Amino acid sequence: MTTRRDVLVVGAGPIGLVAALLLADAGVRTTLVEKETEPGDLPRAISLQDESFRTLEQLGVADALKAESLLDTGSRYFGLGDRLLLEARPVASRLGHPAKTQFDQPLLERLLWERAVAHEGLEFLRGAEATAITQDSDGVGVTVTIGEKTRTLTADWLIGADGGRSFTRRAVGIDLAGTTQPQRWIVVDLHNEPRTRDPFAEFHGDGERPYVLVPGVKGRLRIEFMLFDDEDPEEMTTPERIRELVVPRFRAELAPDDVRRAVVYIAHQRVARTYRAGRTFLVGDAAHLMPPFAGQGLNAGIRDAVNLTWKLIEAIRGGATERLLDSYEVERRTHGAAMVTVSRRIGAVVMATHPVVTRVRDTVVRTVSLIPRVREFLANMRFIAPPDYTAGVAVAAHDVTLDTVTVGRALSQPVVRDATGAERGLDAHLGSGWMLLQIGGPPDAAVDAYWDAIGANRLCVRAPDGEPIDGMVTETTAVLTSGAGTLPVFVAVRPDRYVAAVFDSAGEQRVVEGLRAFIDDRSRRTDPYSGIPHSRPPLNPPLNRSTR
Repeated sequence: MTTRRDVLVVGAGPIGLVAALLLADAGVRTTLVEKETEPGDLPRAISLQDESFRTLEQLGVADALKAESLLDTGSRYFGLGDRLLLEARPVASRLGHPAKTQFDQPLLERLLWERAVAHEGLEFLRGAEATAITQDSDGVGVTVTIGEKTRTLTADWLIGADGGRSFTRRAVGIDLAGTTQPQRWIVVDLHNEPRTRDPFAEFHGDGERPYVLVPGVKGRLRIEFMLFDDEDPEEMTTPERIRELVVPRFRAELAPDDVRRAVVYIAHQRVARTYRAGRTFLVGDAAHLMPPFAGQGLNAGIRDAVNLTWKLIEAIRGGATERLLDSYEVERRTHGAAMVTVSRRIGAVVMATHPVVTRVRDTVVRTVSLIPRVREFLANMRFIAPPDYTAGVAVAAHDVTLDTVTVGRALSQPVVRDATGAERGLDAHLGSGWMLLQIGGPPDAAVDAYWDAIGANRLCVRAPDGEPIDGMVTETTAVLTSGAGTLPVFVAVRPDRYVAAVFDSAGEQRVVEGLRAFIDDRSRRTDPYSGIPHSRPPLNPPLNRSTR
């Protein structure tokens, strides 16, 4: 029988897999529950951002996925008569990965699934359906059915990663806020595309049947067609109707084997009213449902998983305050809701079919694009804003700044050279937990004992003209060190690679006290990121509630 676990994860889609693997890699005793026995093969997400690749690199699957993906892509928006209204590319990534990539979700799920199956520290229950959830102040219990047998799993914490129809969300009494009117789209994934297409996702608002065209690699092509209210999904996905949609407009011929799959999906615009109920948290589509037009659904879910897991690790090891756990919703729900709004607005532009509305839309887009600042905003896809966690686990800078480091934002990943001469991305030197970067000054500058107590690794980053020694790296091009002076400046980097604080020696105590409100080093029992098997702490450890 399964012993009590640290964390139970319900749902082994890509978000649940990411969450479970991050926990297991940190030595957290994790059980992953999934009612299916094989990874999914449904046409869902197709766009991946640099921050998601940063996480997938940490999990060891980024290179394999990149080999099967179309990297550095943009978007094109077409109006009436297939006239190009706008061509957009995200600004160049500062995170060390392509800013926008077209990928194949089934391949990603298979890579993560196989790693989960092979992970010695992860209990992966396949063919297991969650049927009941109970929780109290001490922990959670999940009843699962495996075949004809029923068993109850217990843990300190529960993550619901079981999708838009989340059983977890319903079982703990969390409802969804937002519109209930769904948009239906036919998704057709094709093999053997004969043409080489430009690396752009195309959004065609032709005023008749809006469609989206997304090229891939190795002959892959996705076409999504808007489904009208009077059309029957089953009838519209028959081979005959798919052929009518595709031939001859998109392909001269369409062999049966060219159609990888054709299904109808529904895009809601809803956000969970809360991301947390007691010891249960929601991630991914269980927490937010958004139209696909901004390509943010999967990316938002991966951010959820990364944001939540490091905080649960702190809770399991005893250092987390209630404020830290509450910060998951503070940081993620705000951004998730913003991405739902952006997706809805882009969809409204693409899906317009009324003749007057479509003509006005085209005129407005062309007119505002004449304004240089607006044109730059649209062309660089700045309407898809990255997360800003300054309202969460962060301490505002005070009289200390670095040109390219912003508190509450993701840390840039420059290429650095170590003492051996090897050049790699900075992430390779950061480890899995907290990191205290030192920019400038002597490499042995004294720091508060708090950083050791929370298990922070320490690294000195030098400007390109410096020579690295042990415990130090040198940037190949000045990024983090741009504008740095001779005195040391410190950057506290969270386990999710977001900047928690920027400070000098004079301001360090203020930062320590600010972060102690989230992570109390005096309550911590062990380093949560060592990866070394640890003795089980007492069951049902109380949270440190002193700063709630």
